[in-house]
Amino acid sequence: MLDTIAVMMAGRIAEEVVSGDISSGAAGDIQGATNMARAMVTQWGMSDRLGMVQYGDDDEYVFLGREMARAKIYSEFTAQEIDAEVKKIIDAAYKAAKDIIVGSADKLELIAKSLLEYETLDGQQVEEIVRTGKFTPPPPPPDVSAPHGAPAGTPLPEAPGKPTPPKLPPLGTPAPAPV
Repeated sequence: MLDTIAVMMAGRIAEEVVSGDISSGAAGDIQGATNMARAMVTQWGMSDRLGMVQYGDDDEYVFLGREMARAKIYSEFTAQEIDAEVKKIIDAAYKAAKDIIVGSADKLELIAKSLLEYETLDGQQVEEIVRTGKFTPPPPPPDVSAPHGAPAGTPLPEAPGKPTPPKLPPLGTPAPAPV
């Protein structure tokens, strides 16, 4: 789960490292990472500091007018502890992802340049860049001219007339009537 959270942070970090700018594109990843870290702390007992205790219930959402809010069944101090643990998990995953991206900036740049030139890369091409730092361009597409038909104004052949049904052999004599 820590690795998954680190992967969620990678897009934001790549923006920072490559362009020095931050967009709103990583908002969904940040939300997903935060939700996973919060579940690790409050539901799955994965915090050494807070222990193997579930903080909250499965039905912990209550409606307040048109908004939803969490019903807290723990103290404000515990809520602060939970927030601190969630932030600690996110920060550690962020640092791990940033170390990998900064350490592989040359490969990230090669992937970006390759994408700009070829628009898509398959998994083997990305793996080649990550493992070797080199990119083998795909073979050029075959030169296929656009299909073309008869020039405009060419008369069409006559359509055959209505087909005639096949001749069937006679069915024989009728059966005798019952007496």
